[in-house]
Amino acid sequence: MEDFEKHLARLHQEFLDYANDSIGQLDKMLDGAAERGELEPSEMVDLARIVHSLKGSGGTFGFTNLTILAHRCEDYISASDSGAPLNIADVRIFVDRLGDVIDGRISNDGPIDTVVRSLPMRSRFNVSDVTATEVEVGLIMEPGAQARLVTKELEACGYRVTGVQSSIQGIGYVYQTRPDCVFVSANMPGMDGVDLICALKAMKATKDIPCALLTSFTRDNPLLQALPESVPIVRKGKEFGDDLAEALQKLGLI
Repeated sequence: MEDFEKHLARLHQEFLDYANDSIGQLDKMLDGAAERGELEPSEMVDLARIVHSLKGSGGTFGFTNLTILAHRCEDYISASDSGAPLNIADVRIFVDRLGDVIDGRISNDGPIDTVVRSLPMRSRFNVSDVTATEVEVGLIMEPGAQARLVTKELEACGYRVTGVQSSIQGIGYVYQTRPDCVFVSANMPGMDGVDLICALKAMKATKDIPCALLTSFTRDNPLLQALPESVPIVRKGKEFGDDLAEALQKLGLI
């Protein structure tokens, strides 16, 4: 047992060494980019690769918040802003917050809603077309065309949207970041969307966070029987736009 604990301690230290080296590499990259005024294409690839690696390894070694912040950084990097270059100062903020988690200045696994809300947002729309808000929306939905559509519609309202791809990850995400609203797909592998919403409503820390269910069914469908009456549904298809507007109004977002 002692040898196993030593092995785990060594792996943990190796992760911290790797994470610190990664942050140092990113800092050096950003210093050079700041002098030139932009990140080079190869640096963009390295940035995305390092952040993605930190996101995956963070969860493995118990750094839940490292995974969450790296996820938000990936969202920022991947946002299609008409091909505009990344704002180096904004990227620096993400890297600094990642370093804060690794160094212990930000909790490994406690709520970080204040930190998340302070992060930069990179709009997928022309800023003249959208009025950005401070509303944080979590979208728990498998990746694909439907998720892109919902994300686009919510961002067009000026909301800050974070996508989460599984129900189990979604519970942790909502607990850690306390978004203003959560949209959940009913059709999720494992724990379905109705069960996920019921779980969130059963927890003291998340019960007051507004939720909406994305589904192809009407409310009288037996599969939605356990859904709380206070939770609006947004139907996929031709009703989507009207249902979304009604849900946003019911949840107090418009």
